[in-house]
Amino acid sequence: MSKKRKYDESYVKYGFCCMKESDDVEKPQCFLCGKVLANASMKPAKLIEHLKSLHPENASKDLEFFTKKKAQFSKSGTLTKLGFGIPQKPLVEASFRVAYRIDKSKKPHTIGETLIKPCALEMVELVCGLEQRKKFEVIPLSNDVIQSGIVEISCNILKQIINKLKASPFPFSMQLDETTDISNCSQLLVFVRYVSADTISKKNSYFVSLFCKLQRQMMF
Repeated sequence: MSKKRKYDESYVKYGFCCMKESDDVEKPQCFLCGKVLANASMKPAKLIEHLKSLHPENASKDLEFFTKKKAQFSKSGTLTKLGFGIPQKPLVEASFRVAYRIDKSKKPHTIGETLIKPCALEMVELVCGLEQRKKFEVIPLSNDVIQSGIVEISCNILKQIINKLKASPFPFSMQLDETTDISNCSQLLVFVRYVSADTISKKNSYFVSLFCKLQRQMMF
């Protein structure tokens, strides 16, 4: 189990406040742009990197400036506090789409920030101009963001499958096997076949947790 980092009030000087999720996991949220980072980014080096790369004009500001910005952010609407302000929606969706493709191609999570984003920025600047490039620069594609996006996508897919299994008018079949991932670690492979919308669907997962959760949740 990975260690969960805790928020420190001193992080205000880096432009970050704290956002708690339903499971009480704390995540750093930039009150300058509303972006929410992964819990693993809850350390000064990561927060400073975000501040200098995305808000360089504010990197040299004093504590009083950031305190006022935090107060303004606290008075803003609920959606902004949750990281879903209207200007952020396309950026968040773009980040999730890249995370999905990275996971699907089995590439390292770091490729989003080291290859995909630099290439995208160069193409946009050459084809559309410098102003359009600035809009792409704020798309979150760091290693932590991609990892967090993949986890959220996986959880959402799992919930969809469980809901479809519960809604199926017929019993479902399950087949178990063993496979090996790219790091040569053994994983439980689960195949589920069920009836959905008058058709037979077949899903598979490389995660042991799928079988465990299915077993628990289908009991209720």
